Amino acid sequence: MGRSRLLADGAGGLSRRRAAVPGGPVSGSAPSTTFAREIRTVPRSIVCLTIDLAAPPHGAAVARPATPFASVGAARLLDLLGRRGLPATWFMATEAIAAHPELCERAVFAGHEIGLLGVGAAPAGLPSADADLSRGIAAIRGLSGQPPRGFRAAGAALDDATLARLDAQRFTYDSSLRSGHLWPWRLPRHGPAAPGEGATGDDATAAGLIEMPIGWPPVARTGVDGAHPVPVSALALEAPRLALQTLLDEALFMRDSLDWGVLTLALDPAVIGRGAGLRALGDVLDTLIEAGVVFLTMAEAAAEAADRLGP
Repeated sequence: MGRSRLLADGAGGLSRRRAAVPGGPVSGSAPSTTFAREIRTVPRSIVCLTIDLAAPPHGAAVARPATPFASVGAARLLDLLGRRGLPATWFMATEAIAAHPELCERAVFAGHEIGLLGVGAAPAGLPSADADLSRGIAAIRGLSGQPPRGFRAAGAALDDATLARLDAQRFTYDSSLRSGHLWPWRLPRHGPAAPGEGATGDDATAAGLIEMPIGWPPVARTGVDGAHPVPVSALALEAPRLALQTLLDEALFMRDSLDWGVLTLALDPAVIGRGAGLRALGDVLDTLIEAGVVFLTMAEAAAEAADRLGP
């Protein structure tokens, strides 16, 4: 079996909170010989699966978005996660909830966390930004029955004013920045810097929000609607197994190197939701399940991070 062939789809009936039991795989079958030498468990290696359900492109009718495959891919992702009993966090734009109500309700009924995909640096000014954030919170409250605890800025455009608004609305975490860090950190009030890159002293007082950085894919570009980040699609579309190999290696590095860490995946349903991408993603997830990785929602992982980071 070549190294490019990952584990076959076959792990089902998994616990929603913990996808593997220490000491061995969940299923009765032996792991693939390709990765058998790499499989062992460590105290706490966490993977967070996140899906961005973005707004339809500007000018598209709500009932007929210009990129309808995103909703098809999202439905397929729900099926894939459901077969494995894996939780995910869906970052939804306000307009996406209006455009795809049944799909969004299905994500809620499946027990997934719903976060807000919003504007992180609004050029229209503070009043407009406040109104946009309030509409997003209201839409998610109407969908899931509770306000979102997590935020992702479309295009990763995150500024001080947005952080202040999120803090005032009692968000607990942000997941807008991309970083190689496998440890979350608290966002300083002076701006969304990564650890070691910001100010010190009084200017670096923690805002309370925890940054849950995106670890995969490591590179992003702006989507065709000019709003939200998507993976570098050429490789993900043409060679999804090769693209996902970097994800697998990152997760196994975390497992082998850290007693505790979080790797966050940002999945674009229009890209990964195609057949080849889903098969490759399913095989990677099965490999990580066999390896003893823990799958949590972002809110759950952020709560663990808060305990470890302290006030």
